[in-house]
Amino acid sequence: MRLKVALLGCVIVWGWTFVATKVALEELSPVGLLALRFVIGMPILWALLRLGGGTLNLSSASVRPLGLAGGIIVAHFLLQAYALRLTTATNTGWIITVTPLATAVLAWFLLKERITTRQIVGIALATLGVLTLMSRGDVTSFASFGNPGDWMILISAVTWALYTIASRDISRRMSPLAVSFWVFAPLTIISLALVVYSREYVTFDALSARVWVATLFLGVAGTVTQWVWQVAVARLGASNAGVYLYLEPVATTVLAVPLLRESVNWATALGAALTLGGVWWAQRRLSVV
Repeated sequence: MRLKVALLGCVIVWGWTFVATKVALEELSPVGLLALRFVIGMPILWALLRLGGGTLNLSSASVRPLGLAGGIIVAHFLLQAYALRLTTATNTGWIITVTPLATAVLAWFLLKERITTRQIVGIALATLGVLTLMSRGDVTSFASFGNPGDWMILISAVTWALYTIASRDISRRMSPLAVSFWVFAPLTIISLALVVYSREYVTFDALSARVWVATLFLGVAGTVTQWVWQVAVARLGASNAGVYLYLEPVATTVLAVPLLRESVNWATALGAALTLGGVWWAQRRLSVV
C-alpha cells in the first residue's frame, strides 16, 4: 500500500513540474531556471545514489552512450523550458503522454523492433487527440495550426524517446541514478556557463518567493521522486507502476487551472481523452522498451 501511495505521489509531482516551470519562467530565463534547478538537484541525486550504495564509476564502454544520452537530454530540457514560455502547462501535460508511443515508433525504425496492430491503432488515436489539442478544436485551420510551444513539446516527446533508446542498455548495466547523474551533468555545466556569461545570476537575489518555491520544488521534489519511482518499480514491476503514469496529465490540469488560470474547453477534454485512450490502448499488455 505504501509503495502505491509513493507511486501516486511521484506521478502527481511530475505532473506539477510543468506548472512549477511555468511559474519559475515568470522571472527566470529558461537557461537560468535549468541552472538553478540542477544546482539544487545534482547534490541530492548524488546523496541518494550514495545512500543506496551506488557508485559513479564509469567504464570506457559507458562513456560514449552516456555522452550521446547527455546530448539528447540537453536538447530535451531546453526544448521544454522554452516551449513552456509559449504554451500552457495543461497542453504540455497531455501532449507529453505520447512519449511511450514515440518510443515504440523509434524502436521500430531504429532498432527494427516489432510494432503491433494494437500499437498502430493506439498511435492513430493518440495522434488525433494531439491534433485536437493543438488545433484547439479547429482542425481545418492548418495555417495557424498549434503554436510553436505545442510543436516544441511534441518534439520533446521524441527527444525523450530517443534518450530512452540511447540509454536503455547502459541503464541495465549501471544504477539508473548514476545514469541520471552523468547525463544531467552536461546540462548543468552548460546552463551554469550560460548564466555566468549572461550575468543572469546577479538577478537571482531579486526573485520572488513564489518563483523560489517553484524552483525548489523542481530541484528537490523532482529529483527525490526519481529515486522513489525506481525503488517502487523494482518492487512492483514496470507494468504495475506504469499504470500510474496515466494520472500525470490529470495532476497537471488540476493544478494549472486554479493556479495559472488556464482554461479547459471541449477541445481540451476531447483531445485529452483521445490521447490518453490511444496511449492506454497501445500499451495494454506491452512491456517497456
